[in-house]
Amino acid sequence: MVSTIMPYLRFHGNCEEAFKFYAECFGSHSLGFSRLNNDPSNPIMHAHLMITETCGIAGSDGDKPKPEMDILVHFNTREEVDAALAKLSAGAKSVSEFAPHPPPDDAGGGAGVVDKYGYSWFLCV
Repeated sequence: MVSTIMPYLRFHGNCEEAFKFYAECFGSHSLGFSRLNNDPSNPIMHAHLMITETCGIAGSDGDKPKPEMDILVHFNTREEVDAALAKLSAGAKSVSEFAPHPPPDDAGGGAGVVDKYGYSWFLCV
């Protein structure tokens, strides 16, 4: 069963600044940031802003020259990720197989797919 579905915004080096701005604009139930190896000099690997308990956005810094948006779906189990990935992969343009999250997010993993309609999905547990 899906526990959360939200937009996943990709920034070019200003993710933390943007998420703090959005928290000021919309309020914040919770706001958090992760960087690879917890190194403050690394770009944001994952950010989340929960505006309410069930409504929010997620994002990261990337290497693209302009902002992008994906759809993040958080599942409760790996089996649920695999089942959804199998369905979304039908006619897909691109699929990245399930891989563990890097530190500090050691407790899970995810897979990505660009579906037959061109939308980019990240499915994680």
